[in-house]
Amino acid sequence: MSNSREEILHTIRKGLEGVGSGETFKKRNFLSEAEEVEKAIDELGGDLKIQFMDELAKVNTNVLETYEKDNIKEPLLNLIKEKKLKSFSIWESEYLKEINLKQQLKDLGLKLITAKNKNRISKADIGITEVDYAIADTGTLVLLTNKNQPRSVSLLPPIHLAIVRPEKLVRNINDLFIILKSKLDQTDDITSCMTFITGPSRTADIELNLTLGVHGPKELYVFV
Repeated sequence: MSNSREEILHTIRKGLEGVGSGETFKKRNFLSEAEEVEKAIDELGGDLKIQFMDELAKVNTNVLETYEKDNIKEPLLNLIKEKKLKSFSIWESEYLKEINLKQQLKDLGLKLITAKNKNRISKADIGITEVDYAIADTGTLVLLTNKNQPRSVSLLPPIHLAIVRPEKLVRNINDLFIILKSKLDQTDDITSCMTFITGPSRTADIELNLTLGVHGPKELYVFV
């Protein structure tokens, strides 16, 4: 047991080399490093989006590109009809309020299960979030928990729908940590949890038989 623990810790330490204390941060402060990363991300915006969508397709994710925020309603209506959705839970984040998604769903006849009621969120047919960041090279969604963004909305309902704005894309996990470190250095409002989601929930037994949806949503939809 002791040897296994040391092997795991050694692997973690090796994986973190260059993230917190290595060459990535030498000779420059965190803020300038983060600014350089964000500038590079802006310049690569189109390429990152294509890469992100390609990676999503590789991990059993249903991905759709919408060109205006008003275009979300039609594919959402198609999803509701296809899956016969009756209820939903949704983040109370600023962007989802801005596009008035909660009211649109209520107008379509879906029952709202408030995100504050943790005991009932699992009864919702679909959980809807945006993302705080999205990692292009792995197709990973990054969600930061706060009072308006409970992690249970993305983890308990059988279907998770994530809304991804292109400006939330980062190239890789190293760039993500550079940006996060810069932002956390400037605020005392630290998230209680950071969730990484790459495709729907998947579990394999000892014979590597893959089953979806055992420990989380069986289906993941992403609207970019």
